[in-house]
Amino acid sequence: MTMRPENGMIRRLTTDLVYTPSVFVAVAGVWIAATPLVVDNPGRYPAWNDIATGLSLTAVGALRVLAPRRTAVLGLVSVLLGGWLVAAPFVLDYAVLLGVAWNDIVIGVLVVMFAGVGALAGAARRSPPRTGRGRTEGSSRGDSTTTDPEPRN
Repeated sequence: MTMRPENGMIRRLTTDLVYTPSVFVAVAGVWIAATPLVVDNPGRYPAWNDIATGLSLTAVGALRVLAPRRTAVLGLVSVLLGGWLVAAPFVLDYAVLLGVAWNDIVIGVLVVMFAGVGALAGAARRSPPRTGRGRTEGSSRGDSTTTDPEPRN
């Protein structure tokens, strides 16, 4: 006999898997937006990129926390923004500024991971529970609920 989690427990788990990464994305956005304020000598550093990306991540993360069902596509937007943070030091040519570049890369990788988990959990939450063909929801071994055409003796 296998233990099956109740629907309430599954719903709670997927809710936590949507909210927690979204909160992290919002906080990471605040950190990225504040990065230009703490950089001593920005040099060739395009601060506008971190400000724009950070504010976008903050807004997307906050929207995902406030309305996770209606903003599912924003999980993918967060993944793309995190990917941009990883690529930006090379595309915008500030990879030689190691502190700023590594900050963007590490936060970008974390955003991709957390936002990916949140997006997958949101997709799992929206899909209905699957049951196999010929099985009822309570059937654990795949026993068919139909009667045999020929009775066994």
